[in-house]
Amino acid sequence: MMAKPKSIHEAGAELLSAEDAIQDAARLRALFQQWRQRERAVPVRVPLSALLEAIDYLEPDELRQAVQRAEKRLATVGG
Repeated sequence: MMAKPKSIHEAGAELLSAEDAIQDAARLRALFQQWRQRERAVPVRVPLSALLEAIDYLEPDELRQAVQRAEKRLATVGG
């Protein structure tokens, strides 16, 4: 059984180069990060033990954000 030939929806459309696709992906990643940072925070009370345990599962960038947030908080309370 032969596979059906595939076609492009917009045959006249210009294809992106690999470099353009990579740059687009980087721009989208940066845009999504900005959106995440602007998300509205909702206060949640959790036991300290749960917070400390959750730290073990953070990705490096998330962990850096947590450290920065803790440092800012300590600066406001005179720590």
